[in-house]
Amino acid sequence: MSLYLTLFLIGVGFIVISMLFGEVLDFATTGFFFLKPKVLALVITVIGGVGMILTPRMGSYMAFPFSLAGGLFAGYLLYRLVILPLMRLSHTSTHDKQSLIGSMAKVSLSIPQGGFGKIMYTVNGSFVTSPARTEDGSGIVKDTEVVITSIKNNAYYVTEKSYQEHEHAVPSSEVLNAN
Repeated sequence: MSLYLTLFLIGVGFIVISMLFGEVLDFATTGFFFLKPKVLALVITVIGGVGMILTPRMGSYMAFPFSLAGGLFAGYLLYRLVILPLMRLSHTSTHDKQSLIGSMAKVSLSIPQGGFGKIMYTVNGSFVTSPARTEDGSGIVKDTEVVITSIKNNAYYVTEKSYQEHEHAVPSSEVLNAN
């Protein structure tokens, strides 16, 4: 088996492993794009693939610089065009949950008495849904406007919006866009 075929198979195997266990193997703190498992797997795979294609035409030693350049270029493109934009997107979509307390939301899945439903609210112009239950254990039907009163264990506790009690409540889009 040639070196390039071996590299190709190792790269494909590493892609499968990094897809299954990518969170465990991700070296996000290093700052070197080529140490990210998915990028490294692509680089190794492309080196092997380009090497297998070029070796019959120009020999194994002459194919290596082109294979290496192709692998590094493919890894760089994957990092710059896919991984970095996704990382930036995930950082802009995160929000401080505690800043949502006092915000208005809408029940998107009815909250049964003593149970959980779903609420929908806006964060930076995007709709977000979260599990919710009422503070007093009562039920609330779908499409009712509610106020988020607390957040415990990723569950949002709400009370039905009452104009007398929550005149000070600000729509969640106004609260979150101020951040």
